[in-house]
Order: sequence, then structure tokens, then C-alpha cells
Amino acid sequence: MADYCLSPLAHDDIHSISAIEQRAHCSPWADTQLAAPTGRFDHAYGLRLMQPHALLIGYFYARCIAGEGELFNIAIDPTYQGQGWGSVLLEAMIKHLGEAGAECIWLEVRESNAAAQALYQKHGFKLVNRRKHYYACTNGRREDAWVMQKNGVKTKAAHHYPA
Repeated sequence: MADYCLSPLAHDDIHSISAIEQRAHCSPWADTQLAAPTGRFDHAYGLRLMQPHALLIGYFYARCIAGEGELFNIAIDPTYQGQGWGSVLLEAMIKHLGEAGAECIWLEVRESNAAAQALYQKHGFKLVNRRKHYYACTNGRREDAWVMQKNGVKTKAAHHYPA
């Protein structure tokens, strides 16, 4: 696997993020939703390959509140899918949220997205519920979401805040 780094997303990344978002998701977020400095997310990181230069190939948006993490959006550029980068990015997200004090992490995934479901299950996420008609589809219909949760992610290095 090539050298890579994980770094906070910056405003200058929005064009690369948007391009990946458009290619990776059937209902992509708008650029205004993807703008990291909005304060909506505690954790917005990009996965960059370091050769020949720092090329953004993926990202995630997540937050941690009251000991619970929530993954809002994660994507790997389709050109780099199937090469293990999704696992690298997901593991980084789990680590970051665990260090921030998350005891569990929640996410939703399309019922039809078997590849993402398998990735999440491989990393310890369990199906806990379904949200009927949660996602919009390009054909005008709605699709159920799988609600998944991973417990036991808080690390010993987690930040502790006074009550």
C-alpha cells in the first residue's frame, strides 16, 4: 500500500471533496454541506496518498457528543475503491472518535449498499435497526437505511471532560 496521511479537511479541499462525493454517492451532498469549516462536525478528515503529491482520495465527516460518535459521511474515490483504502479510512475514523471519548459509534447505510455493509461489519458494526424510506433514490423512490452501531471504541487516551 502506498504512503498516506490523514489530515483535517480544509476549505481548499472542497473541490476535490465535491468531485469524489459526486462520483461515490448516488445522492451526493451539496458543496455547502461539505464545507468543513461550518462547525457542524467535530471530525472532518481527508485521506491523502503521498505520491507523487498529497492527493485526496477519501474523507469522512463525523462528530462526538456525550460519549456517542456519529458518522455522517464517508467516501473513497471510486478509482481507489477495492484496494483497502476504505478500511484504512474507517479505522482512522474509529480511532479518532474513540480518542475523543466516543464509547460507541452510530451510522446509517443504504440497504442496497452491500459493500459498505460488509466493510462496517468487518470492523465490528452491528445492525441494530432500520429506518424506513430514509434515503432518496434517483428514480424518485425511497430506500431503507440500516442503522448500525459499534460499541467499545473509547480508548485509554480518550479526552475526559469534567461533568
